[in-house]
Amino acid sequence: MSIKEPFMMRALETLPAITSWVLLTSPIWASFFIPVIVAYYIILFDLYFFIRSASLGINAVRGYIKIQQTIKMDWENKLKAYSTDIEHVRHVIFIPTYKEPTEILQRTLSFLSEQEFPAKQINICLATEEREKGVSKKAEELRKQFGGKFGNFWITNHKLSPGEVIGKSSNLAYAAKEVEKKITQASYDKNFIIATSCDADVSLHPKYLPVLTYEFLSNPNRYYRFWQAAILFYNNIWRVPIFIRVVHTIYSINGVASLMSPGANFNYSTYSLSWKLLERSDYWDADVIPEDWHLFFKSFFKERGEIELESIFLTHFADAVEGKNYWDAIKAQYLQSRRWAWGVTDIAYAIKQFILHRREVSFINFSFRFLRALEQHLLWPVNWWFLTLGATLPPIINPTFRYTNLGYNLPKIAAFILTFAIIFLIFVIIVDWLLKPPRPAYFKKTLLPFTIIQYVLLPVTGFIFSSLPGMDAHTRLIFGKRLEYKSTEKFIKPKGK
Repeated sequence: MSIKEPFMMRALETLPAITSWVLLTSPIWASFFIPVIVAYYIILFDLYFFIRSASLGINAVRGYIKIQQTIKMDWENKLKAYSTDIEHVRHVIFIPTYKEPTEILQRTLSFLSEQEFPAKQINICLATEEREKGVSKKAEELRKQFGGKFGNFWITNHKLSPGEVIGKSSNLAYAAKEVEKKITQASYDKNFIIATSCDADVSLHPKYLPVLTYEFLSNPNRYYRFWQAAILFYNNIWRVPIFIRVVHTIYSINGVASLMSPGANFNYSTYSLSWKLLERSDYWDADVIPEDWHLFFKSFFKERGEIELESIFLTHFADAVEGKNYWDAIKAQYLQSRRWAWGVTDIAYAIKQFILHRREVSFINFSFRFLRALEQHLLWPVNWWFLTLGATLPPIINPTFRYTNLGYNLPKIAAFILTFAIIFLIFVIIVDWLLKPPRPAYFKKTLLPFTIIQYVLLPVTGFIFSSLPGMDAHTRLIFGKRLEYKSTEKFIKPKGK
């Protein structure tokens, strides 16, 4: 890029957001001029949604089967083939935390201490923020309780520096550089260190580290890989409001389905990579909010497009968004969705990096990854409008078009396609039921039918927790109003509630 880079970056940032708004409003303004083209576009979009729905349902079932197979495998026996290397393996688990209740962190650390892998080869980095009052005391209490169960229990305390953005990424950037000093002092072989970014509320499956270790040791391209398991937001799924439950059920099952196509997806939330890749990528960036996709693209260009994501067919449990009351929960979910939608900024970053590395990275390889990211973020605010109102608007807005064959039949064609797409929701319901933790006593049996009826709320939740926060994030980006990172508050409820 030239000396006009700030202008170019600003243009690249706003272009996807502007494009989303153009697409979103096209059934309104374009119906006056090109109603036939708009109608065919809506039909194609509905067919696209049908294919995505079929993929979600079918891959969710396939992913569930693979997860069960992984759980049943004897990983201790499989690892014997690498017995010479295993003793050199060290896991570094980063747990970035800000105002997480002690009980949440205790639960996370308890699951880590129960991994079916030698505990002394597991190293914990509790990455705290200086701006949290009393965090040092809390961290030391946790080290006192759990320190003896791991090889090391390191605590980092991140102080925000000029140019840094509040959030997980800047915290991890600081923690990684501090841990690098620790592992150098400990003389660990960096060829055998595996780093995992673990969200503070995520309970890792007990088999995760042995499976991850096997996948790492058996992969000749281990230093060019990210590993991702499915995140199920089920820790508190039975007690959150029904609107929140619907949202996180879809998120969870989508995570299971995406395990079947890792080449078309990115790491998120809780993921792993070799220390060598992390170090060569110069760790996380301190000036961004969404850190997961950003780190993937950063590594992707650093390694000339050789980076791939691979699936770990296991499930981690995380907390769904919760609040002190119903309204607080709705507000918290909205803010979380808006923060995720802010990942649209990765589009500009990816384009910039490709321009800088265009001679090193294959255009086809880049395009495959870039289009997947563009698809998700470009359509984030758009999907709901096309699926719910898209087919009805052109005939209403353009009376002349309404009396044509296509204008008359457009709503019927769209309804027909979307009705068949809903069939695959049955697969989602089944997999959700199989993976969800047992019904707690406080959730009355009489309420069980609502766990099926809740899917009727998808059009409502899709607007409030997907389209609207997506529009919000994209509009802020267009007008240069940077998003402030707001962590999702976690709650510990008394037993029986």
